[in-house]
Amino acid sequence: MKYRIWALTVLLLAAVRLSYAQKDLRAGTGILADNNIFRNYTGQSDVIFMPYAGAGYGARLQESGNLHLSYDGEFYLFRRLGERDFSVHSLGADYNYQWPASRRALSLGGSLEARFNPSDYSYYNYTAGGFYLNFKNYLRDNLMLLARYNINGKAFKEFREFNYSEQVFSLQGNLYLESRTTLSLTGAYYYKNYTSNVESLDSIYISPEELPQFGPGNGRGRMFLMRFPQFSEGFYRYGVRESQFPSTAQLLLGVTVAQSLTEGTGLMLGWNGRVNPRNRNRYLSDLGESVLNNEELFDDHYSFVGQEGKIQLKQLLPGENSLTLLLSARTRKFNGRPALDLEGLLLPNGENRLDKALFFTAEFSSRFSIGSFSMLEDVELSIQAGAGRNDSNDRYYKYDSAWFSVSTGKVF
Repeated sequence: MKYRIWALTVLLLAAVRLSYAQKDLRAGTGILADNNIFRNYTGQSDVIFMPYAGAGYGARLQESGNLHLSYDGEFYLFRRLGERDFSVHSLGADYNYQWPASRRALSLGGSLEARFNPSDYSYYNYTAGGFYLNFKNYLRDNLMLLARYNINGKAFKEFREFNYSEQVFSLQGNLYLESRTTLSLTGAYYYKNYTSNVESLDSIYISPEELPQFGPGNGRGRMFLMRFPQFSEGFYRYGVRESQFPSTAQLLLGVTVAQSLTEGTGLMLGWNGRVNPRNRNRYLSDLGESVLNNEELFDDHYSFVGQEGKIQLKQLLPGENSLTLLLSARTRKFNGRPALDLEGLLLPNGENRLDKALFFTAEFSSRFSIGSFSMLEDVELSIQAGAGRNDSNDRYYKYDSAWFSVSTGKVF
């Protein structure tokens, strides 16, 4: 396993050196140690190696516009659970335009992405694509408005019932005050349309009194029971039905206050809330979220409503270094998703799943150079540590977690 990781890292760096003349190249690696990588009661720990590489090409199409094409490849290699290794590859194209002598800006682009897992976990595999359009304008010198539109789709290799197309409309307004305070209001509307129906099994109980009568007899179904005594206590009739579950939606509202305390010190307070106009969703049970690649098959944000609050303190340090501390708390109430015990049985009161979580993260970031060798100039380093707890009435999702990661990379 270790030899494979080092070989892959060497190949990535070699590819960078051979293609050094390209417009935009980036490569790096990271390592994550986590004592609960699947975020559930089992507490499965592992160490994950995460090399990545990317390439891009930029071209100026006109005086105020530019085009950028990119490729990114990310690899996730598990030390213990090697059968879960996977990679994610993406292609992107972005166009940016700045109006001359104006603070108005337009950006648009598209992307394609695919995930590849070994055969035992191929149900994670997907292909996805999307398009976005952003428009930014300053209504006043201290008032900025940003409008966004995204349309994207995702197709899973094995779970076609989860294939979807999605549209997102969002508006953000920033007000910059003389007190070095920034107020930000955000509103977003998410609309997801599933591309296939879900087959469900319907059952209807037929009592002895409802059985058909053949010939004369005392009471309905008497002759039927004489011929078929195995149905003397009634029986169930089953049928397969395709239920139409076309779409779901969600509204997200957010408020952020950022305050510069002293030179190089900033404090941010944030809150957001989710509301579901349509209380319906699709999910796979008894499989939790993951620290990697947002496993939306199991924890789609459409499946819950709730609130989240954040407090962040950031301090710029000498050189190109910074320290960021983040404390966040959230509640998630799941719609139509009953809480279960570890045996998979409903709780006595039949309540829906409710999660309350608290997380703390500390991150040190740095940019530095080693000697005068150009390959080692402007190297980026990130060191992160964190811990959290999720308290849930569904025992499967009640857990503690702690993690530590180091990553380094460079843009050439």
